[in-house]
Amino acid sequence: MADLLRRLIAPERLYIGALGLTGLAAVLSVALPPAERGELSANMVSATLGAAIGGLSLDTFLLSRPGGWVFSRGRLWVLAMLGASILLSAVAAGLLTAVAGIGSYLVAVGSAAGLTIFNTVSSIALRQKSFLLVYAMRAVSGAVLVGGYIALYLAGHLDGGLWSMVWLAVQWLSALAVCAVVLGLVRRIGPAPTPEATGPEYRADLAAVGNLHLGIFAQMMTLRFNQILVARFVGAGPLGVYALAVAALEFAQAGAVVRAQRILASRDGADGPDPTRSVVRAALPVALAAVLGLAVLGYLRPEYRHAWILGLVLLPGSLATAAGKSWSALLLKRRGERATTVVALITLAVAIPAYFAIIPWAGVIGAALASTLAYAVHAFASRASLRRAQSPNHGTV
Repeated sequence: MADLLRRLIAPERLYIGALGLTGLAAVLSVALPPAERGELSANMVSATLGAAIGGLSLDTFLLSRPGGWVFSRGRLWVLAMLGASILLSAVAAGLLTAVAGIGSYLVAVGSAAGLTIFNTVSSIALRQKSFLLVYAMRAVSGAVLVGGYIALYLAGHLDGGLWSMVWLAVQWLSALAVCAVVLGLVRRIGPAPTPEATGPEYRADLAAVGNLHLGIFAQMMTLRFNQILVARFVGAGPLGVYALAVAALEFAQAGAVVRAQRILASRDGADGPDPTRSVVRAALPVALAAVLGLAVLGYLRPEYRHAWILGLVLLPGSLATAAGKSWSALLLKRRGERATTVVALITLAVAIPAYFAIIPWAGVIGAALASTLAYAVHAFASRASLRRAQSPNHGTV
């Protein structure tokens, strides 16, 4: 019985459950007219991309540090890095809202700050192998968001701005909850030893953050900036439909995200077999189910009838993204930040020109095609670089 219970509440299942609740919230948001849903989507993408740009990728950086790193640097160093990332996230979200031309500065800036806090502080819990705890909080947050959307719908408030405020509130509830949990962990650990890091080690941290963040910044610009351009060049209504298709296909990437976090949190250098093939096999049926779900939604809500076509165009890219996440995490552990940065910059060099060339001309279909191309480039380049790390010329890992 205990074994069955452990399997039922395994971290992977909790993560998928949390993602499922987020997906349910996305499904509920089709109750909004496309233009109102577009406003909600614009706020979300400005906030999430702002947090990705300004957050300095501290969550990934902290996960990838060796054991004892926090004690050697001291808690004040970690807090200073967190404070800087919160400020930068807020600025980035505000600038993205201006570029999109749609959305609320309050929601985008406030949510970006909350997301940065949650992601960074969660990584400290994940370093302690608290996967169940972090993913449970994600699931609870998703449930609260679903409840908030249902309440607004029942009250007849079909306003994208109000739904965005609920999303903002959930980000901050999640951030405060994870901070409380990590503070409890810190108290149980007890007084930290005196930091022993030297000046060169602190400077090396900043250089590592810069190298790592440059790559993740490029990845997130590849993943999300197309929605900013859809908002700018195509409008709120088409963005509402396109963002729905993107959210649906992200279900297929859940297993890859969990696997990548486990690889990064591992202290063994990510030795062992490559799990990517099994990740992609698991992602395929989920992606197909997402496209089918979009078709059903389009039948029930004719305003979203083209969402399944966008999902079908995005499907190969979603599978490529699932593979790329796994390969990128392995690449980071085996070859370091520089290798993943090179791959991400190559991808960005393909993606941004494609977005600007295709989206103003072909609209949301062009955004889906350009995205699929970019995701394929990232997966191919990550795998090619990983093979170089495994070749005899690079030694045995």
